[in-house]
Amino acid sequence: MGLMFGLSSVLIGSVTKITGANINITGEEVPDSPVLFVANHFTRFETFLLPYILYEKYGRTSRSLADDSVFVGTLGKFMRRLGTISNKNKARDSIIIEDLLKGISDWVIYPEGYMVKNKRITFDNNEFCTHSPLREGPIHTGAAVMALKTRLAQYRAQYNHVDQHKQFCSSMGVDASCMNQGLELKIVPVSITYYPIRPGENRLLTLLDKIFHLRNTRFFEELEIEINLLTDAQINMHFGEAITLDTYLSEFMQDEQTLYNKEKLNEAIDKQRKVLTRDVMRRVYSQMQIHFDHLFILSLMTMPSLKVCPSYLRTLIYKNSRSLRIFCEYNLHPELKNELFKLILDESYGPFVSAIELAIRQKILFEDSEGEYLFDRTRLEKEYPFHTVRVENTLQVILNEIRWQEPIVKMAEENSKFSEDQLREDNFEHLRRKSWEHFEEEYQTHLGRKPHQEDVGAPIILYDPSFESGVVFAHGYMAAPREIQTLAEYLFRKHINVYVPRLRGHGSSPEALLTVQTSDWELDFQRAFTAMRQVCNKVFIGGFSTGGLLALIHAAQYRVDGVIALNSALKLHDLRVSYVVPTLYFFNEMISHLKAKGIMEWIDNSHTEQPEVNYHKHPLSSVSQLEKIMSKTQKTLKNVKAPILVIQGDNDPTVKRESAKLIYDGVNSKDKQLMILPRTRHSILADEGCDEVFSAIYHFIDSHSKEA
Repeated sequence: MGLMFGLSSVLIGSVTKITGANINITGEEVPDSPVLFVANHFTRFETFLLPYILYEKYGRTSRSLADDSVFVGTLGKFMRRLGTISNKNKARDSIIIEDLLKGISDWVIYPEGYMVKNKRITFDNNEFCTHSPLREGPIHTGAAVMALKTRLAQYRAQYNHVDQHKQFCSSMGVDASCMNQGLELKIVPVSITYYPIRPGENRLLTLLDKIFHLRNTRFFEELEIEINLLTDAQINMHFGEAITLDTYLSEFMQDEQTLYNKEKLNEAIDKQRKVLTRDVMRRVYSQMQIHFDHLFILSLMTMPSLKVCPSYLRTLIYKNSRSLRIFCEYNLHPELKNELFKLILDESYGPFVSAIELAIRQKILFEDSEGEYLFDRTRLEKEYPFHTVRVENTLQVILNEIRWQEPIVKMAEENSKFSEDQLREDNFEHLRRKSWEHFEEEYQTHLGRKPHQEDVGAPIILYDPSFESGVVFAHGYMAAPREIQTLAEYLFRKHINVYVPRLRGHGSSPEALLTVQTSDWELDFQRAFTAMRQVCNKVFIGGFSTGGLLALIHAAQYRVDGVIALNSALKLHDLRVSYVVPTLYFFNEMISHLKAKGIMEWIDNSHTEQPEVNYHKHPLSSVSQLEKIMSKTQKTLKNVKAPILVIQGDNDPTVKRESAKLIYDGVNSKDKQLMILPRTRHSILADEGCDEVFSAIYHFIDSHSKEA
């Protein structure tokens, strides 16, 4: 069988590579003991895929049960040689128990007993139940019975009662002499989740239909879904914590005599099989990976109105996604583990657009003339043919996958009670708190105390709910939000909300910059912009020096109402950044592997123009990150189309005057302004004549705020 597993692994591995199957493994390590893997069942190829993963990732051979109907022709011969047996094989229980007692192979069991295409699982009378024309009732307990019998046999073997042990094994059709007495059986729950599930014909399906004339058959529906899952979906296999069986047989572990009481043994197995099945399946179902589509359909289902405003739906999904992270026991898709900024920022955010399109195609949503949608709730409650529900009402299937989990459903119902304005305010407050928490954590780590609101690194958030416009304005490299405070207060007095984010690594200790990446700074900017987008009708962005580059990068990706680039550092007088620094950083990285010290780890900045705000030194590694920001800005300038104001001091000692012209010429904005001011310092927000800069920024924001 080992040779066949090797050949099978090559074959299935080739198929997964050709189809581009994206298989992700999460969860616990598999124990070094015989294992009965218990999994949910949604597709035909799980019968091959799970054993393949066990062999490839863990080097374990496993056998499984399969529906009797597939044991025909070449496929049937192939499966038999792999050790797969029919679910109608009369000796199946004996074969499984004997394999587990010998420790020669693991087993994979699907207690649901069939592909639960509708995902309709309920928890009734303390048992998990499936609902379909194929089966209406509790999950099969056969896997639990075999596990309990196997563990009892293992435990009895510890006592020197050979004849009685042989008799017990014989009653199960098992040869006791082949048993490995040093092993302990465990059950590992496996949760298999697919995302996204999207029906639709594909080239391979069309080809197979032409050859075999499959259309209007059940097999055509199965291929339509399952080929798409292999080619376009992420397949998450989550291995849960191993379940030991001794707790279910505790009364027999305490008294040797009861191990030989056949009546008590049968009573215990009959009693514990339901308890064990419930516990195992609870882990299987509760560890199904929760993804965006779950939140989409759950948010849609709990909305109080049948008229769906896209902005409200996005806001509600965002609220649900962050509420979901409170439940730390769930298996969340990586997309949901982080803030879903793109859901708010990007109007063409792929998962949202895809879910909307699916809902329209399956007539759950109907677009109206105002760009909103009408929701037909009855489509999610309607009974669909079991074998076509995955194609005809995919979102109902996705909803069924999560609706039995009452805490999540209750969370969504509670959040749906809030109006859009209330949700936006709540999301804003959440993002404000997150900004402070990041600052507090970094401050505590490097300075050993909690920061105060008066500290130079504290994010500046000036907000009045009556103001309709807002601006996100980022500080420069080695500086801190305090650098922008005077401008922020000026704009706030002019009835403009202001958010000055703290860029990671700044405003605490120079050592904090050692581990910072450019992506961290971009994320800090996105968080601030998302917060402002939640509470302002118009949101402008800008920044000083490096902060201006971050604003340009952001504007190249997302819709903004205007951009302000102030002394933005696209070209510097200090040649170390553009030429020397990348070389030195590479050299430092190279010799660090030899455990030697870098030639220049820190750069002096003691002669800074703003000693009360700026660091007096900074690490070489973070200057390298600055170079990356400059490079990315140059590559993406052409994607900036929003109105833009570029301001530059003509004799800036840090940023070359040509930097402003490069930005002005590089953007594709139809509405753009360039101001070159007579200045001899880089810090023109604190220099004489700063009022002129403030006024220009205000008038730019004010004039574009009035535009429809």
